[in-house]
Amino acid sequence: MPTESDQPRGERALVADIRRLLRTPAPGGPPPGDDLAAICPDGPEDLLWSADLLMDGVDFDSRIHDWAGIGAKALKVNLSDCAACGTRPVSCLLSLSLCNDLDYESATRLVQGLVEVAGRYDCPLMGGDTNSWDQPTAINVTVAARPVPGTRPVLRRGARPGDLVCLSGPVGGSLLGRHLTFEPRVALGLDLARLPATAMIDVSDGVAIDLWHLCDESGCGAVIDPDAIDRLVHPDAHRRAAGTGWPARDHALYDGEDFELIATVDPATPPTRLAELGLQVFGRMTATGGVVIGHGAAVQPVPRRGWEHFT
Repeated sequence: MPTESDQPRGERALVADIRRLLRTPAPGGPPPGDDLAAICPDGPEDLLWSADLLMDGVDFDSRIHDWAGIGAKALKVNLSDCAACGTRPVSCLLSLSLCNDLDYESATRLVQGLVEVAGRYDCPLMGGDTNSWDQPTAINVTVAARPVPGTRPVLRRGARPGDLVCLSGPVGGSLLGRHLTFEPRVALGLDLARLPATAMIDVSDGVAIDLWHLCDESGCGAVIDPDAIDRLVHPDAHRRAAGTGWPARDHALYDGEDFELIATVDPATPPTRLAELGLQVFGRMTATGGVVIGHGAAVQPVPRRGWEHFT
């Protein structure tokens, strides 16, 4: 009979093992595995950090995507992490492993695309490193961020039973193009830090798995309202459903790379305030039970499904 060690282990198992190897974070800093990490969080700068690696053929396809858009995405995925913690980006670093077949003009367009986004979000590029090899291009961006005065970073671990679960916009079908053209929800993240939201995460791997992440860190479960999530299905999810045969709701729950925010808020938050922020309630946190979908006793489990490397 196969043992647990015989089962394929993916990215989430590796991250869990790495977290067990890490020391306890400095007091006041986000724990390992959140959207941002603290380095000397009690220091005078109070900086938090995000790093993301994008690879040709996985996160973008240079055969069909413009290099300026690729460079823009490389920064925007980090800015989305800043949004997910309710922090303001300060500056960024860029490290490139360029394919030796890449022409000089394309390399320049990549950096120009990133710099354009950096200017719009007041997150200047301060340095980095360049390299080349015979493999597909890989891009790593690191962003420094800090909370705005009077707020603290919003983490994944703060949700409480009874909290409302909200989305900042429609989801699903992003691979039809929105995974490059999205705008990170930095301003909304700052507003949610001021609200304050009890927990947050951005939808990078999929609504279902990212909500599972939030529940795991908070020690809670969640129940999704099927009618509410159906109202949040993006038109692109319906377009993908026509080609894949999957229900559009499945694309909304599992596609990922929407980079909208999932936020939990106190149930006493006025509905008018949620509407002002553009948030739509699609569920509620529970004391136990994992992530389920349905009404009353007629609920079904939502699998831990979404994007994962190594699988």
